[in-house]
Amino acid sequence: MNSPRRITLSRIVAVNWYGYRQFIDVNGLSLITGANGSGKSALLDLIQFVMLGEQLSRFNKAAAGAGSGRTLRGYCLCDTNTISRDGNERFLRSSGVTFAALEFSAPPNAAGDIPRQTWGARIEYDSPTAKGSIRWFRAPRRMEKSDFLRMDLHGEEEFLSDEEFRVHLKRDLEGDCWEHQRTYLEEMRQRTGLHFDREQMNKTLPKAMAFQPESNFEAFIRDYLLEVSLPDVRAVKASVEAHNRAKAHLEKMHDQHQRLGRICQLHEAAASHRRESALWYHLADALQHEEALEKLEGARQMLRKITEDSAQQVRDREDAITERNELEDQLTEVRLVVGNDSQLARLSENRERLRKLKEELAELREARKTASQFLQTHGMHWKNWLRLAESLHVDVPREVHELLGVIRGNDESKGLDAVARLGRQGDELLEIARERLRELRSEIEKLESRERELQRDLEHYREGRSAPSPLLDALRARGQKVSALGRVVEVKAEAEAWWPLLESLLAQDRQAILPEDFAAAWEEAQRTPSPAEPLIHLEEARAKMKKNSVQAGSVREFLETKHAGASVYLDGLLGDLMPVDHTHGLTEHPRALSRDGWLKDPPRRVRLVPAKELTLGEEGLRRMREVRETELRTVREQLSVVRRQHADWQGWANQAETHGLIHPTPPDVGSALRRLPEVEKECHTLDETIRLLATPEREATVEKLRKLESAFKGASERAIRLEERLGHLDLQQRELRDRIATLEEEESSLLLNRHTSRAKLTGVLETEITTRLTTAKSEKGSWSKKREAAIVVANHEANRGAEATRQRDAERQQFAVAHPDIAEAFDTQDEDNERYASRLRQLAEQELDRYKAEAAQAQKEWEERLQHQVLDVLKEKLDEADRTKRELNKAMAHDIGGMRYQITSQKDRTHTAIWELVDGGIPTGEQLALFNHSKREELEKAKLELMAAIEAADNPEDKRGQRALDYRYYHHWDIEARPTGKGDGAAISLNKSAKKQSGGENQAPFFVATLAAFHRVYDVSTPNGPPTLGLVVMDEAFSKLSGDRIDDCLELAQNFGLQLVMAFPEDRLPTMIEHADTVVQCRVERSYDDATGSVSDIQNWVVRVDRDRLREAFA
Repeated sequence: MNSPRRITLSRIVAVNWYGYRQFIDVNGLSLITGANGSGKSALLDLIQFVMLGEQLSRFNKAAAGAGSGRTLRGYCLCDTNTISRDGNERFLRSSGVTFAALEFSAPPNAAGDIPRQTWGARIEYDSPTAKGSIRWFRAPRRMEKSDFLRMDLHGEEEFLSDEEFRVHLKRDLEGDCWEHQRTYLEEMRQRTGLHFDREQMNKTLPKAMAFQPESNFEAFIRDYLLEVSLPDVRAVKASVEAHNRAKAHLEKMHDQHQRLGRICQLHEAAASHRRESALWYHLADALQHEEALEKLEGARQMLRKITEDSAQQVRDREDAITERNELEDQLTEVRLVVGNDSQLARLSENRERLRKLKEELAELREARKTASQFLQTHGMHWKNWLRLAESLHVDVPREVHELLGVIRGNDESKGLDAVARLGRQGDELLEIARERLRELRSEIEKLESRERELQRDLEHYREGRSAPSPLLDALRARGQKVSALGRVVEVKAEAEAWWPLLESLLAQDRQAILPEDFAAAWEEAQRTPSPAEPLIHLEEARAKMKKNSVQAGSVREFLETKHAGASVYLDGLLGDLMPVDHTHGLTEHPRALSRDGWLKDPPRRVRLVPAKELTLGEEGLRRMREVRETELRTVREQLSVVRRQHADWQGWANQAETHGLIHPTPPDVGSALRRLPEVEKECHTLDETIRLLATPEREATVEKLRKLESAFKGASERAIRLEERLGHLDLQQRELRDRIATLEEEESSLLLNRHTSRAKLTGVLETEITTRLTTAKSEKGSWSKKREAAIVVANHEANRGAEATRQRDAERQQFAVAHPDIAEAFDTQDEDNERYASRLRQLAEQELDRYKAEAAQAQKEWEERLQHQVLDVLKEKLDEADRTKRELNKAMAHDIGGMRYQITSQKDRTHTAIWELVDGGIPTGEQLALFNHSKREELEKAKLELMAAIEAADNPEDKRGQRALDYRYYHHWDIEARPTGKGDGAAISLNKSAKKQSGGENQAPFFVATLAAFHRVYDVSTPNGPPTLGLVVMDEAFSKLSGDRIDDCLELAQNFGLQLVMAFPEDRLPTMIEHADTVVQCRVERSYDDATGSVSDIQNWVVRVDRDRLREAFA
């Protein structure tokens, strides 16, 4: 790196700056040393104040203790770091003027003169509480004391007044002064001033003076080594906005086109559905008319058929009447013959009477058969039921058996009478069954309840609990470590005889909960109240045990536990309770328990009842589990027996109900059974009479008479039926004629409706109607179903048409809301859609193409500006950053303690797509076609990201957008420490290892990075341009660095051509003096008031150190 021409610090003016009243000349690498508290940092703070002003200065940042709280007021009025009696800060000067200035020297000009300029401030405070006045100034020459001071009338020095100094500065020194710090600082950075980057100086100088190790070198490089330079995106942003407007307008037109397209589609769909609905309604009318035609033709055909049937019936009636008359004549002749023979007449009457009695006899015998079958079945069911009763040991009354014998006898009448009485006896037996069933159900419920209890107990035992524990469960559900006292305590084998008493003694404490976190357990206990689960505070138990001890032989020794908390609690509870064999032994101990259960617990004497169940510890759970399992088996066996008995009794009771034994329904045949003997006797008598009267001739005559009567009766009935049939046919004819007249009127009306609906149906050919009607008529089902189906389709189409219309109107409303600028040109309720269709055609044929072209042109202009004003700038800055890195690495190529520090960079993958745009530019249409789909998407994503960043460029909160335009974030930066002679694989990343290194290991890389940062501050000129400042100020530098590394660091500083001004402890002087051009030693003298012991005066001054004499002293 070529050393640039530098402006260097040549004098420090400190008049009334703390205890200093001195001009200090320096040259080149200047070292400021001295003891702690001698004023080294005060001089560096003066430099900082002059270079940065009051607001940006961080006074005495490297100092420790009270000194780190210095202020400008304290430096000017000489703060003693003490408090006065009134509680205010104590200053040695109640008022005064301070001059703080720095003289800088430029390289000699052509005449060999050294141009100088002095920059500083005149500060005046009227009192410790008054606001100070500051006049900033620049003098284009060296200033002396006479420029600040003058001799008063008494021959003493006094400061020029502010106005006198201002006039002297401008008139005599040809300088400038400013009241505003901002103007002063701005003038200082100019080419005509000290020539440096003000923004970087404001950041770098305070950080360098603090000389604190750096932990994030990537942020350091971005903030201190690389120029903050964002592209000027105002024109690009305007272009983006123009592109967005064009794009938005195009999207708006596309939206119009899409919405209008949907409106037109819905309008056409609504019209189509309405047409289909009208067509199907017409088909429904046509089907109704076709049905009427079919009914009319059917009625006419039926009338013709009935007319033909009526004529045939007339002929048949005449034939039947003729036959009846002939049979009547024959019957009259035969009856005349029979009437003349009394025996013949009697025979005929008896035969007729016998025929009727035989018919009645058959019915009566059938009734007796029914009764017999019922009695047989009923008796069998009773017999079976009584057999079950005997198996159930039911005492059956004797009367029941007697009645059963009657039922099973041969007298059906008596059997039916016995059925009702037997039912009453059965109801009494059934009441015995009901009572027994109630007893068995009660016993089953008790056994089932006990079974559930035993199962719950066993479930608790399996879970390690002897009883329900809701609080314990709630605590465990929340993940807390808790235990129940009874589960972690075991009774020793030798204390077996005492176990029942121990159970009674612990009582409720067996369920006590031992929590690790009592506060959390206490909070849960208040939410889940459980009186049976006491909560034990183990810390309180331990505190109690510190005051007590466990006595040998106490009841506590009967129990053992591995739980520390349980052990502490039992120690306090049972540690002083002594077991005794007899009650008289209770007096020997303060607390005791006798073997027979008496507990002495002053002031109480309680008789404990030994517990029946042993629950403590795993052994207790095991014993309870065995007892419960044995009892559960017994209960289940008993339950099985009782359930079988209940099933038997229930089955016996159900059988009585099933077979109707208690409430039988016998056949109602009692009167028939009583009539049967009479009819049988009468039939037998008639048979005997007929045998006496019957002769062959009488039999033939009687038979002939019977046949003629039968034939006459048949002919008469046939004639009557035919007459009735003729009357019915005549009625049908009249009804059909009336119906045909009605159907003709209905058919005419429906035909008119059919023609009317057809007239309303436009745009539909008759062939289509005929085809659809034929198809509808061919469908299966009745006419009404076919018509209903047509109406359903018509209604469905009408609903779809209405829905399409509703959607169309909704789309029209949305269109009006989305595009209010043209909404007035359209009527959302207009049934005609021509205006919407016309706008759609206008967009499709003209406007869309125009807006597409405008959007494409706007995009082209935006991309061109993006390329030239953003991407090209980013590429230029990235190249500049790379050059800066190479230049700095070249200057840093120096071994420091066996390490060489180099800046490294690696592309940030999050900006991969933008890198493509930066390196290759925005591809044109032909170039874009060469990329695959994913690559094109990636590039488009990068452009969108840049667009978003440009739009948010004025928003400092959008960090992502800011970084997308900041070239410094396109790389990951680091400083690597590379061991001398080793390859890149041995390099150590300071970003990763900075926090792990010692203080000394961190100071060297921070020094290197700080030199690079100051190079960035002063890198504002070309090689042949005006000189730039080269001042580097550090406080407490190299306090933890070894001598050889200090040498290396100072040698490295020469590569950068910078002037170092460093404050350091005196113990580092032997190492650093070899590299110094100027060494000054700070000294301080404090005077104290003899009466109060407080500081009365502070004098600071510096002594220039002779390097040669100092080397001899060190030698």
